Amino acid sequence: MPMLTPSEFTLRVAGGVLLWIGMAGCWNIMSGYTGYIDFGPVVYFGLGSYATAIAMTKYGLPFVPSALLSGVVAALVALPIGIPTLHLKGAYFAIATFAFAETMKQVCLEFDRTFGVSFFEGSHGITLPISGHDNTFFFYCLLPVTLAVLLVHYGIERSKFGYGLKAIHEAESAAEIAGVNTTGIKLRAYVTSAFFLGIFGGIEAYWITYITPDSAFNVHNTVQMVIMTLLGGMGTLLGPIVGAALLTIIYEVLGTAFVEYYLVMVGVIIIAIILVMPRGIVGTLKERMGLRFI
Repeated sequence: MPMLTPSEFTLRVAGGVLLWIGMAGCWNIMSGYTGYIDFGPVVYFGLGSYATAIAMTKYGLPFVPSALLSGVVAALVALPIGIPTLHLKGAYFAIATFAFAETMKQVCLEFDRTFGVSFFEGSHGITLPISGHDNTFFFYCLLPVTLAVLLVHYGIERSKFGYGLKAIHEAESAAEIAGVNTTGIKLRAYVTSAFFLGIFGGIEAYWITYITPDSAFNVHNTVQMVIMTLLGGMGTLLGPIVGAALLTIIYEVLGTAFVEYYLVMVGVIIIAIILVMPRGIVGTLKERMGLRFI
């Protein structure tokens, strides 16, 4: 894309498409394949944002090590959180993950005031160093991470680990009886998803150069991941790609032309697609046309 156009606007949109494909793909790794609806993935995106911001502003680390560190931090937090919450099912799991995301937002808001320190900077947020890079730089930062997420999907479609995730979605009790380590497989997917979300959070924080608890842990990001994956098709290889790319471009096109009404129009489009294709675009095509490779 950077080789095809010099337009900074086009490259920014392309970067946004990559970001949302990757984030929707992260949600799909855990929720799409297992059927466990996670309403808290934004917590790892937010942790990644803060880890990068703190590493760069308070410890002077360069951007790339800070972003990779963000993924490690998110994964390390996901491990102890995932062990108890993944024993929950259905609405209880969804509520627990949502509650954890809201808890982390409050921690970032109140931590400094409570302990009399200057770390998360409370509601004032953190201003990162001005990067001086154009959108091409961030496009190439996002590209390998998004490709890595898609590579994980490719592996899931063709591995024992992936078959285990799908078995959990179809009949978890039967999978346990058959000898599948369901808790271990779910935890592995959960931590993998968190790792990549942390990196995405770090990249976006450096891209926009300013974060607050409300922006980093915004539940709207979770909703976007869920809608994009549902629109494209849960538990499919191409679902997050199609759903995220389509919805991001629709937002940009309609948002520019119809500033006051574009959200209503987007809602109508989403509802229409889901009514016609209840398993998402890719999921429905896969079902009706017998396509297994997508």
